[in-house]
Amino acid sequence: MIKNGVDLRGLSPQMAIAYTIAALIYAGHGKRCRITSGVEGKHGQNSLHYKGQALDLGTRDYQEQLKVTIRNELREALGGQFDVVLEATHLHVEFDPKTKQVDPEER
Repeated sequence: MIKNGVDLRGLSPQMAIAYTIAALIYAGHGKRCRITSGVEGKHGQNSLHYKGQALDLGTRDYQEQLKVTIRNELREALGGQFDVVLEATHLHVEFDPKTKQVDPEER
C-alpha cells in the first residue's frame, strides 16, 4: 500500500527489495505495510529520502511492542547494509551501507 501523495520516482532498487521484505514481515503479524513517505516530504538536510534510498513505513496505530518486534525482524532480515529506525509514527528504512563494496574480481 502507498499513502496518497507519496512520490517514489527515483527510488533505488534496494528500497524495492526492502519494501518487499517489510511487507512479508508486516503480513506475518496480520498487518498491511503502508509506505507513508518516499522522496517527498520534509526530512533532515542530508536525508537519504531525497536520494531515493529511504522509505517510511506506517506504524501509527500499532502497539509499542509490535512496533519493536517488526523493527527487530526487519533489521535482521535486511542485514547491515540497511538502517531501520523506529520513529513515533513510522519505521524509517534506509539503504546506507557502511562498508566498501567488494569488487567481484577480488573474491
